[in-house]
Amino acid sequence: MTDPARGKHRKGRIAQVSPSADPAGRQHHQHRGPWDSEDAPRDGRLRLDLGSVQLPVPPNAKLVCEPDPTGPLRAVHAILPEGRLTVSAFAAPRTGGLWTELIEELAGQLHAEGATIRRDRGEWGRELVARNGDVVARVVAVEGPRWLLRGVGTGPAEHALALHGMLREMIRGTVVARSEDPLPVRSLLPLEVPEDVPEIFRDTLFQSLPTRPRQITSQDGPVIPMMLPQQGESGTSPGRS
Repeated sequence: MTDPARGKHRKGRIAQVSPSADPAGRQHHQHRGPWDSEDAPRDGRLRLDLGSVQLPVPPNAKLVCEPDPTGPLRAVHAILPEGRLTVSAFAAPRTGGLWTELIEELAGQLHAEGATIRRDRGEWGRELVARNGDVVARVVAVEGPRWLLRGVGTGPAEHALALHGMLREMIRGTVVARSEDPLPVRSLLPLEVPEDVPEIFRDTLFQSLPTRPRQITSQDGPVIPMMLPQQGESGTSPGRS
């Protein structure tokens, strides 16, 4: 399937920035991942190609699509016994700094939904931890050349440590394919579900699609809100990420 999001990609060089700008790991990820498509390692790792992102999916995960009522695909979630993992890529400015804005917006939104908020620091910089009852969500982000990769791990508090370790491993192995096409800052990079999905992921993924597998050509607008699952539904809620 042809992917118009691939086209010509900007060379994956990342400008030097001041540490005070807190650019969500733009220096760090060049050596450990996640990877811009121009710099992706030839490591032989199996990744599910969703067009703008190529995800290393845990073998025991079930994949579920989250469609938008208007048609475009919002996200693909990896459902595990420990909870839910979601990795999404967004258009970002060349100068970086988008995560500095978004983390505070997310904190305000989740606090308004009743969550207890904690700000943390990880290998890519600032992270957000939200807890609502027994459900814990960790949000991390990494900025690359004109893209921001955001990962969310949501599940029961008792599995939080293991789940968030899986989230970091998925992010490290993710490849982002950002085209040269202009997109509004904060808009989701286009997603597609290929027809040749590995059999172990096929049933749940295709069943959750609004239509048969097809190319998603555009997705404009603000960052999709991240909704915490209700208590008792952790890991299986179709809430937004």
